[in-house]
Amino acid sequence: MIQKLGNKLQVQLQSEEGKKRNINFANVIDDPAEEKVLLLGEIMANLAVEHDLDSVVWTQQSRISK
Repeated sequence: MIQKLGNKLQVQLQSEEGKKRNINFANVIDDPAEEKVLLLGEIMANLAVEHDLDSVVWTQQSRISK
């Protein structure tokens, strides 16, 4: 049996010095539009001091059991 556990987004930011910062969002909608995910990443980068958007990681989690 497949049991859906949820979706997560992780916005990955990077500073000019190479310092990385991650911002996590749990329980996001199924199949978010790419444009909206990138827009969220850009908003977070604008709010973070001296960080630029590196990438956004979208993770789907499911449990498979007997």
